[in-house]
Amino acid sequence: MTPRTPPVVRLAQHDEWQSLGALLGDAFFDDPVWDWVVSNPERRRKHLGTFLGHVIHSKVRSGTVWTTTEHEGAAVWAAPGDWKVHPGKMLPALPSAVRCVGFRHLQARLGALAKMEEGHPTEPHWYLEILAAHYDLRGKGVGSALISPMLERCDSEGLPAYLESSKAENLPFYHRFGFEVTEEVSIARGCSPIWRMWREPR
Repeated sequence: MTPRTPPVVRLAQHDEWQSLGALLGDAFFDDPVWDWVVSNPERRRKHLGTFLGHVIHSKVRSGTVWTTTEHEGAAVWAAPGDWKVHPGKMLPALPSAVRCVGFRHLQARLGALAKMEEGHPTEPHWYLEILAAHYDLRGKGVGSALISPMLERCDSEGLPAYLESSKAENLPFYHRFGFEVTEEVSIARGCSPIWRMWREPR
């Protein structure tokens, strides 16, 4: 069996936000938190990628989104001090959010996601907002390749890193890179918990 060639990791280009959004929509289709936010599977399959594309648009433009030459996955980072959700920046995402979540549930569902900010660390850090690999490539080293460049930067800058994991089975993966669970949080009744994780620079 021929070994798989390691993915070539690079910064995302400005015009790739939509294709990367589609990738994330597929990758998070079975995510327990997004399953709760967009409980209708048809809506989730049809609109989640468009919504996530708008969510990551500003990060792509700021040069903090990593992908591979074949769009095998994406790592979306927020620079220190840039992790807060600014309503003005989210306005372009509003129409796709309505189509994705549905107007009746929009305020409650997105409000629950915004609740995650309440316990976000205030110490300067890099925030791993999203990490995902193509569904067929999970466990093939894509996530490790995508996360490594920014963790090396964290170490060189002497800055911590922070993330929230929505899957318990992903905790050992992040632990291998030095992340430790700091808190398990329930953002809403009926929604799976999330785990806050923190990594000190090495």
